[in-house]
Amino acid sequence: MDSALAWIGQIAEWLGRFIPRREIVDVTEGGVKFVRGNEPKYCGPGIHWYWPWMSTWFAYPTARQADRLQTQTMTTEDGKVIIVGGMIVYAVEDLLQLATTTYLPEKAVKDISLTAIHDVVCNMTWDDLQQQQRKGTLDTKLKNAAQRQLSDYGVKVIKLMLIDLAPTRVLRLSQSTSQEEN
Repeated sequence: MDSALAWIGQIAEWLGRFIPRREIVDVTEGGVKFVRGNEPKYCGPGIHWYWPWMSTWFAYPTARQADRLQTQTMTTEDGKVIIVGGMIVYAVEDLLQLATTTYLPEKAVKDISLTAIHDVVCNMTWDDLQQQQRKGTLDTKLKNAAQRQLSDYGVKVIKLMLIDLAPTRVLRLSQSTSQEEN
């Protein structure tokens, strides 16, 4: 019975495209209205209207936010295998730039931050990492490396820090699926 009446829902959805939609943007976020798919317009805090038949809406937080970065295994300059995990604190200064240059902004920020951590840590020895971690200069190096890369996307890095830093040993198990072994 549901599929027999599904056409009514499709008609209602189609007609609904011709009714303007209201979006309320609060002070901690921003919005981007893509008019006709190629004209992005920034929408700051307040009430905004758009026509669904010719526009799409994208909202994203612009206020300070923190994301935990996954742990990575890497090798230092002196050949030590370590695990490194981090946290980034950032704010979006130019949402229009971020929304028009990335598909998934949160994932892009995380991926670029992980790359910055990798670039800094792999060019240091284990002893240098420990020493700079204790002095607090490592966080500054990480923040500056991430800021250089994320400024192209309208993101301001407030802090980038390591929350996991430890030597490790990597073991790799491999399994053959050939018929000869069975």
